[in-house]
Amino acid sequence: MASLADQGNTATVADLLQSEADEVLAEVWQKFPHYRDHIQGTSIRISGRLTSSAGNACPKRKQIGLSLPIFSLEENRGEFRNTVLHELAHVIAGPAVRAHGVEWRRIFLELGGNGKRTHQMRAKGRHHRHTVHCEKCHDPIEVGTRMRNSIAKGRRDYLHVGCGGVLTCPTEAPVESAESSDREEESSSWISDLSKKIQQGTLFRFFGGS
Repeated sequence: MASLADQGNTATVADLLQSEADEVLAEVWQKFPHYRDHIQGTSIRISGRLTSSAGNACPKRKQIGLSLPIFSLEENRGEFRNTVLHELAHVIAGPAVRAHGVEWRRIFLELGGNGKRTHQMRAKGRHHRHTVHCEKCHDPIEVGTRMRNSIAKGRRDYLHVGCGGVLTCPTEAPVESAESSDREEESSSWISDLSKKIQQGTLFRFFGGS
């Protein structure tokens, strides 16, 4: 399987992924003739809209979608083939079979997949990190977007494990401006201290309603 880095100058990432997906489909066609009637006419497309799901399938229409944001990341490339087989197993199992049930898993394993229902891959552009501060000790703490938004809107109090102080956003900038705020924060003088805190395993916990 060619790497994106080696071929990136001659084809787009989407084109490369499409080619590899079609190769997997052709391989299944050759190796499993008893499933040819099930996968005949199956179409695979690379979708930029799939950011949480690595792939999806519509067995009735024999259509498969694979995530461009997820598989654009080199760290996820090793799971691409398995994801194609995962979705092909849905098409082979058909619309009457329970999704991720026993029959689907049997087919998935037969095709060479790992049999797992879910993945832990991240999508390109997701999982942004944001910096908040402890109002007691003033230490910078790195958190995810969801937690940062919750702190900014005052939905609940998050406490710094180190001293018990409440975590607050460093500015009153709108939540929607989080990315621009991050860029400004990266140039601030305390960024080196932040890296040290993260490396030392700074933790936090929250208290409040669900």
